[in-house]
Amino acid sequence: MEKQFERLERNEVISVSAENSGNLEISSTFKVLELLEVIQKYISFQMPEASLFDEGIDCEILKLGARGWKKGKVRICVEFSPEEPEYPLEDLAELLE
Repeated sequence: MEKQFERLERNEVISVSAENSGNLEISSTFKVLELLEVIQKYISFQMPEASLFDEGIDCEILKLGARGWKKGKVRICVEFSPEEPEYPLEDLAELLE
Protein backbone atom coordinates (compact mmCIF):
# COMPACT_ATOMS: atom_id res chain seq x y z
CA MET A 1 0.00 0.00 0.00
CA GLU A 2 1.37 3.40 -1.00
CA LYS A 3 1.79 5.90 1.84
CA GLN A 4 -0.49 8.92 1.72
CA PHE A 5 1.25 12.26 2.16
CA GLU A 6 -0.43 15.53 3.07
CA ARG A 7 1.04 18.97 2.55
CA LEU A 8 1.84 20.77 5.79
CA GLU A 9 0.90 24.41 6.36
CA ARG A 10 3.61 26.97 7.17
CA ASN A 11 2.69 27.38 10.87
CA GLU A 12 2.43 23.67 11.68
CA VAL A 13 5.12 22.35 14.01
CA ILE A 14 7.54 19.46 13.39
CA SER A 15 9.77 17.70 15.91
CA VAL A 16 12.70 15.49 14.86
CA SER A 17 15.49 13.82 16.79
CA ALA A 18 18.89 15.53 16.61
CA GLU A 19 20.37 12.67 14.57
CA ASN A 20 17.64 13.07 11.93
CA SER A 21 18.25 16.77 11.32
CA GLY A 22 21.47 16.10 9.40
CA ASN A 23 23.52 19.17 8.52
CA LEU A 24 20.57 21.55 8.76
CA GLU A 25 21.14 24.20 11.41
CA ILE A 26 17.73 24.05 13.08
CA SER A 27 16.41 23.12 16.53
CA SER A 28 14.68 19.77 17.06
CA THR A 29 11.22 21.42 17.13
CA PHE A 30 10.36 23.99 14.46
CA LYS A 31 7.62 25.40 12.25
CA VAL A 32 7.42 24.34 8.61
CA LEU A 33 8.26 27.93 7.61
CA GLU A 34 11.51 27.76 9.61
CA LEU A 35 12.48 24.53 7.84
CA LEU A 36 11.81 26.09 4.44
CA GLU A 37 13.96 29.11 5.38
CA VAL A 38 16.85 26.85 6.46
CA ILE A 39 16.55 24.81 3.25
CA GLN A 40 16.66 27.99 1.20
CA LYS A 41 19.87 29.12 2.96
CA TYR A 42 21.38 25.65 2.66
CA ILE A 43 20.90 25.47 -1.10
CA SER A 44 22.05 29.10 -1.47
CA PHE A 45 19.20 30.46 -3.56
CA GLN A 46 19.47 34.22 -3.83
CA MET A 47 15.80 34.89 -4.54
CA PRO A 48 12.72 35.84 -2.55
CA GLU A 49 11.45 32.96 -0.42
CA ALA A 50 8.01 33.24 -2.05
CA SER A 51 9.49 32.37 -5.43
CA LEU A 52 10.84 28.98 -4.38
CA PHE A 53 8.10 27.91 -1.96
CA ASP A 54 4.88 29.64 -3.13
CA GLU A 55 4.78 30.83 -6.71
CA GLY A 56 7.52 28.52 -7.95
CA ILE A 57 10.49 29.32 -10.17
CA ASP A 58 10.56 29.11 -13.95
CA CYS A 59 11.99 25.87 -15.28
CA GLU A 60 11.77 23.21 -17.94
CA ILE A 61 11.23 19.51 -17.29
CA LEU A 62 11.86 16.43 -19.38
CA LYS A 63 9.60 13.64 -18.16
CA LEU A 64 10.19 10.00 -18.99
CA GLY A 65 8.32 9.10 -22.15
CA ALA A 66 7.73 12.75 -23.10
CA ARG A 67 8.47 14.02 -26.60
CA GLY A 68 10.37 17.06 -25.40
CA TRP A 69 10.95 19.67 -22.77
CA LYS A 70 7.94 21.32 -21.10
CA LYS A 71 8.14 24.85 -19.65
CA GLY A 72 6.54 25.64 -16.31
CA LYS A 73 7.33 26.27 -12.66
CA VAL A 74 8.74 24.15 -9.83
CA ARG A 75 8.31 24.72 -6.09
CA ILE A 76 9.29 23.03 -2.85
CA CYS A 77 6.82 21.93 -0.16
CA VAL A 78 6.90 19.85 3.03
CA GLU A 79 4.64 16.80 3.27
CA PHE A 80 3.85 14.36 6.07
CA SER A 81 2.79 10.71 6.04
CA PRO A 82 1.49 9.27 9.34
CA GLU A 83 2.71 5.83 10.42
CA GLU A 84 -0.87 4.79 11.16
CA PRO A 85 -3.98 6.06 9.38
CA GLU A 86 -6.35 8.28 11.34
CA TYR A 87 -9.87 6.99 11.80
CA PRO A 88 -12.95 9.21 12.07
CA LEU A 89 -14.65 9.05 15.49
CA GLU A 90 -17.48 6.89 14.09
CA ASP A 91 -15.00 4.28 12.88
CA LEU A 92 -13.26 4.34 16.26
CA ALA A 93 -16.55 3.66 18.07
CA GLU A 94 -17.16 0.64 15.81
CA LEU A 95 -13.66 -0.69 16.53
CA LEU A 96 -14.25 -0.46 20.28
CA GLU A 97 -17.52 -2.46 20.16
